[in-house]
Parts: sequence; C-alpha cells; structure tokens
Amino acid sequence: MKRINQSILLVSILLTTQVIATKTLAQEAQKDSVVPSQKEAIALMQNICGAGNINQNNGQVGCKVCPSFTAYNGQSGGSLTSVIYGSFTQAGTREALVDFSDCEPHAGNWGGTILLRRTNNSWSRIRYEQGVRSNICLKIPDSQGRHSLVCQGSYSGMGYLITYLDQFEIGSTKTKYNHLLRVESNSGTCQRPYYAMLMEDFKLQDTNKDGRADLVVKVSETREPKTNSTPTRNQCEDRPRLPKPTYHQLTFLSNGQSFRATPATAKLIKQLEP
Repeated sequence: MKRINQSILLVSILLTTQVIATKTLAQEAQKDSVVPSQKEAIALMQNICGAGNINQNNGQVGCKVCPSFTAYNGQSGGSLTSVIYGSFTQAGTREALVDFSDCEPHAGNWGGTILLRRTNNSWSRIRYEQGVRSNICLKIPDSQGRHSLVCQGSYSGMGYLITYLDQFEIGSTKTKYNHLLRVESNSGTCQRPYYAMLMEDFKLQDTNKDGRADLVVKVSETREPKTNSTPTRNQCEDRPRLPKPTYHQLTFLSNGQSFRATPATAKLIKQLEP
C-alpha cells in the first residue's frame, strides 16, 4: 500500500522478490477475492486493456501491453490476478475491484487495483489505485450496504518479509486507509538475532456479541534464543534453527465503521515489533 510501502522501500528496494509472483492464481486469490471465469475476466478487462489489447494465455487473461494509466505504459504485460464484487463507493452500486499486476515497479507494489462500475450491461473503469493490492481481502458491509475492505499485503526483500493488514474505504475519487497491523520476519537475512512474526490468518467474528463482526487475526511469533556466545564471522552459514512458534490471537473491535485494537491487542502489537 502506498503509505506503508514508502518506508519499507527505503531498506528493501534492491535485490527484492515479489511474494505474489511465486504463487498460482488459485493461491493468490483468497478470502472474498476470487478468480473469475475466463468469460467474466474478458468482460472486466475490456475497459482496462482497451480495444484489441486483450491477451489470453493458458486460461489467464491480461493485456498485450500495459495500459496508459500504469507506470509501464506500452510495455508488454498486465494481468488480472483476482476480483472482488460489491458496493464500494455507495450502497446499491454494482462494482468490481480488479487486482492488476505486472505493470508497476517495486515502488508501485508491482501493480494496483482498478475500480470498475457496472452500467448499461457493461463495465466502466472509474479509477486506478497504484500500489494497492486486493488479492487477499475481506468485505465488510456497513448498515446501509456499502462495503469497505480489510486486505493483507506483503513485501519481501533483502531477507526480510513484511506482512500487514489495512482497512480501505473505497471512494470514487480517493481511498481512505486505516492501518491495523504490521509484522516482520528477518529469517532470510544475515542479521542476528533472528525472528519471525507471521500473519497466519484473519477472519470476521462477533467476539463481544454486540451484533457487529469484529476482526480476529492469528499471528505466529518465534525468536532466536538469547546466547552469550560470540557470533562467527559468517552469520549466514551459522544461521540457527528457530524454535517452534507461539500463536497469538489479536482482536480488533468494530464500531460499525472501523476497527480498533482491544487494550490487550494493542499491548501485544508492541511486543511483536522487532
């Protein structure tokens, strides 16, 4: 996401690999994010790629060249990763958020999300949010039927893996962000002490029985045991095996519009910081 990535990229812009690129489409799309049928994917991409610019390859639908509104305008690439259907800008609208990859650099999170709206039996492109990835998201309906999103994102680079959760409120002209959680692992680096905080899952559950769905997040934590031994010259070769993880449940209560960490969760978040 743009706001969070800017700080992360300062230390991870070189030698980076994109987590999403190592997975199949079925693995990429999770929660309420889905992989559409090929027929539906083509209908969605008509207003993204442009006339004569649709590419179909082994069941995957994309663009022959990146659209003009992306950083890689005119270069080969551009593919649909997943889609979420809902009413994002206002209740009663028929809209789709398309997670679109391969047309942005690392600074643009390798892609972005495109808001489409269904009118007159076709999809119209409303706007493009560079760097916002929506392939692992939950839809959160409000009392009027408008949907916000809670989405998981991740970055890997220079041996670090950063995973985060944000709530988005999608508007026709801008997106509002509510940052919820960020965890990190350095187990791929040569920097001791080693640690790994990983986001295992997140789901909606009415934990306080007030009729509103709260957000429950499962996080694992493991750290290299403290030692008095002197590190060797080559810490990469002598990287220790981390112990079995401890699992934590973090709860963010809903007020009908946004989520806020419980006092116990807020304390735990500080504990999980490297």
